[in-house]
Amino acid sequence: MHFHLGVQEYSKVGIIANNRWEWAAIAAATYSLNATLVPMYEAQLPTDWTYITNDAECCVLFCASQDIYDRAVKQVVPQTPSVKGAVCLDAALGEPYAFATLMDEASKGDEVSVVAPTPDDLANLIYTSGTTGKPKGVELIHSNTISNVYGVRQMADDVHDFIRESDRSLAFLPWAHSYGQTCELWVSMAHGSSSGICRGVPFILEDLQMVKPTVLFAVPTLHKKIYDGVHNLMESASPIRKRLMQKALALGRKNVNDKNGVKSMSMLERMQFKALDKIVLSKIRDRFGGKLRHGFVAGAACPSEVINFLDDIGIPICEGYGLTETSPIIAINTPLERSPGYVGKTLPGVHVVIMGENGFPALPGVEGEICCYGPNVMRGYYKNQKATDEVISLAPDGTSRL
Repeated sequence: MHFHLGVQEYSKVGIIANNRWEWAAIAAATYSLNATLVPMYEAQLPTDWTYITNDAECCVLFCASQDIYDRAVKQVVPQTPSVKGAVCLDAALGEPYAFATLMDEASKGDEVSVVAPTPDDLANLIYTSGTTGKPKGVELIHSNTISNVYGVRQMADDVHDFIRESDRSLAFLPWAHSYGQTCELWVSMAHGSSSGICRGVPFILEDLQMVKPTVLFAVPTLHKKIYDGVHNLMESASPIRKRLMQKALALGRKNVNDKNGVKSMSMLERMQFKALDKIVLSKIRDRFGGKLRHGFVAGAACPSEVINFLDDIGIPICEGYGLTETSPIIAINTPLERSPGYVGKTLPGVHVVIMGENGFPALPGVEGEICCYGPNVMRGYYKNQKATDEVISLAPDGTSRL
């Protein structure tokens, strides 16, 4: 396929698509040629696609739908001289611009040789939202992402406490963002688990019922939606039902404290909890599909009352912290070692320091800027040395990039 589209080593491959199996296949094919993936969002404007495509100098654009393809061909391609062709993922087999047609032709040709990337080669150019000025292309090399994958694996004594081959997730976080791509796609794939691909935000609750995930990577919005829904239901329920729900959640809290060694439950409380867990709490867990072992949340701070509520109903949530520029994980809780309201420990090899205004580590008790150094830190901002120099400096060890 790369002969048709002009993809060679170090080429930039643009994709405008939400999560789908073709997204993962195109990413893997791009890496296998030591080319770089440039993901974009379906919801972005053609002006955004044009800017990113030109800045990255993409040689091809993979477009999800016929509508996106038509808009890209009309509004983007004429303004992006580096683009040699556009492909539509939804187009029917037989159409010359259809992904299915290119795949069919490729299957009849000779086997394509793999150009294996090195750890220092550029895997992804992920463009920031551009809230201040134009979006910046975050250069993530292969070793950046791999350090996150291996780092997660080393966070628990047994990685299967974290993620198992039998696990299934629901992929609704965009793979075009580093959180969704690293954690949902590559960490899951590296550990042999599977993913059901969500049809979109309006279908999340329905897709949870169909996929029945055992692990879930999410942002606080989803958990807050469940939390608000349950509490609204409690307020509108009959007095008897409301008391049952309140009692079930209170016993759920006592069960959490019992497990954490804070305070033991009495025999009567254990019996009551077992009954109400089946009658009440299991029905709330069913909103997530009924099989969720634990979940992960990042992207923004999740209110502690939401985390505690999920604990009470029997779904432990592991909070994490990171940035696109750090591939993205800096720190994360694990299912067996976590504390609501905290983002956990740093990944192995990742160091966090609080820097003062003078360019030196802040004194204990003094506020400063959270800074990070380690194998997860980006190479820089693509073709933007000025912006790179503004955020990258020398770490306190005297050698690492901070």
